[in-house]
Amino acid sequence: MHPIPLCFGHITALQILRTTNTSERSLLRSGPRTLPSEAPNAKTFCRSIELLRASHPTMVIEQPAHILVSRTSQCRSSSAFTAHACSAELQGCSLLRLQDGVYTSSAALAFTHLAAQEKSAIALLELGYELCGTYQTRRTGVLSGYQVEPLASIRALEAFIARNPSLRGAAKAAKTLHYMTNGSASPRETKQALVLGLPLMYGGYGLGIPRMNYEVRASPAARALTGKSSFRCDLCWPEAKLDVEYQSRESHSGEEKRLEDSRRTNALAAMGWTVFCITNDELDSMVATDTIADTIRRHLGKRSQVRVSGYHARKLKLRRQLGLPVGYN
Repeated sequence: MHPIPLCFGHITALQILRTTNTSERSLLRSGPRTLPSEAPNAKTFCRSIELLRASHPTMVIEQPAHILVSRTSQCRSSSAFTAHACSAELQGCSLLRLQDGVYTSSAALAFTHLAAQEKSAIALLELGYELCGTYQTRRTGVLSGYQVEPLASIRALEAFIARNPSLRGAAKAAKTLHYMTNGSASPRETKQALVLGLPLMYGGYGLGIPRMNYEVRASPAARALTGKSSFRCDLCWPEAKLDVEYQSRESHSGEEKRLEDSRRTNALAAMGWTVFCITNDELDSMVATDTIADTIRRHLGKRSQVRVSGYHARKLKLRRQLGLPVGYN
């Protein structure tokens, strides 16, 4: 099998995936793939970018772009691109075709390569939540947005890593998946899930990673009360019938929304569910988050004993890594 001439990777691949749609890409499903042995010259690279922009008008490729080559000796940087070595034969759905001779990494391959580079486990988790969620940020090279299609899923990432265990970053990515979930709708929901769910050793409250935007089917009585056939729970522990709602200022303001939230809460209560709410201000306050976490812990029947040395310092570190205030105001 002949090597392909040009392949994008890392953040550039995620940027391309965010700014094109599936009809503009062909997924390569068969056999291992051999990456280019060396980076293109400047003229060839610029010509490829011109052709790509002509056939994919919405595509964004910020420069210097990140590309993949198979030979370590050919890794080099220029004003137009940075080359990264990947000598492994890629198995499964690793690449997507953009046009003749030009390919990009799948989200799973890009995530694995980024895992090898990322020093912060928390930053890698935030990236994973974004890839498997319905929002986008500059973390994936694009402007912030909501209600977008996920680029990946936990199942897809697990399957890719299982087929490419020797790939650099695979072991680290696999470890990260233990604390990831699908369906986060915003960066703040992700931060909330990590603060509450991560084990004590990471500075979390050890409540277990919740299901996110989990669908609960409405009972006949709940349907009659709300007119809805199902409810979406922001952070959910289904086995305990516990729904923790993140109440952002934007999506929960206004009298009409307040009434809708009230009917929803009453309907879930009629079905045996408990609903807790966390506001922006409460997530930003350690004392408020401590109190809410203790309430959730009691509801889940979990012990409150802390057996991790330096837990308070770990908790402060996690909040700083997530960009959350560390004061008790």
